[in-house]
Amino acid sequence: MTKLLHAGFYRLKKNKVLGGCLLVIITYELFVLLSQYRSMIKEGYEYTLDPLYFNFLALIGILTSILVSLFIGTDYHDGTIRNKLICGASRTSVYLSNFIMMASCGIFCVLTGYAVALGLGLPLFGSFEMPVSAVLALSLISILFTLAYVSIFHMVSMTCSSKTTSAVCCILLAFALLFIASMLLSSLAQPEYIEQLSASSMKAGQIVTTEDAVLETVKNPAYLSGVKREIYQNIMDFLPSGQMVQLLNGGDIHIFRAAFYSIFIIVGTNMIGLRIFKKKDIK
Repeated sequence: MTKLLHAGFYRLKKNKVLGGCLLVIITYELFVLLSQYRSMIKEGYEYTLDPLYFNFLALIGILTSILVSLFIGTDYHDGTIRNKLICGASRTSVYLSNFIMMASCGIFCVLTGYAVALGLGLPLFGSFEMPVSAVLALSLISILFTLAYVSIFHMVSMTCSSKTTSAVCCILLAFALLFIASMLLSSLAQPEYIEQLSASSMKAGQIVTTEDAVLETVKNPAYLSGVKREIYQNIMDFLPSGQMVQLLNGGDIHIFRAAFYSIFIIVGTNMIGLRIFKKKDIK
């Protein structure tokens, strides 16, 4: 496996897709930081680094889907995977070495985003408002759900010989996960009580003015409670996109549960993917 990793990392040094992903992350984070700083100076408001530090993670699912699918897809397209097997490498070594390389790329992308956020964010906005221990914990969670993303896209790409098909499937899957997480967050964010016009304010056939309106607090029918809320929350904590969305919306995330789910996805997808890859007919 050492030779496979050495050859793979050598290819990654010249990989334009990886370079493009890093460029997107750096550009996006610089744009967010500088735009927010300009608004702070113009409007006179005080901003902290906390909400800006994790901003680039909104792109990590889509970027890893592109990077992993195109890198693995190129291996299939160029016959590299077949040649590795012909030269005596085991299927387990081929599968795991590719995962290690893609995982390293994912971690490098995340660390690059954090380096930019710290390098420019600290001079512009000062230190974090949240404790350093919380920043480190959330940073670790972000690395874990990035690896969960990578493991999912790696499983899809390694079990699909077509570069185009794997790229389309992974990118669509990334958007689907993001859409599901957004819908779940929207449902979970519903307040338990809402204000509405009271019955006495609603006069038939008449327009109620602001002065005449009387508001009353009522139970929100869209509010999730009980078992249903627990199910929705667990799905949010399970999905890497769900963890990302929660992190970007105030960092209100169940740390240990999220870490466990990410590790579960990483191990589970690698086991399933490796099992399928071992039985795959590679031409």
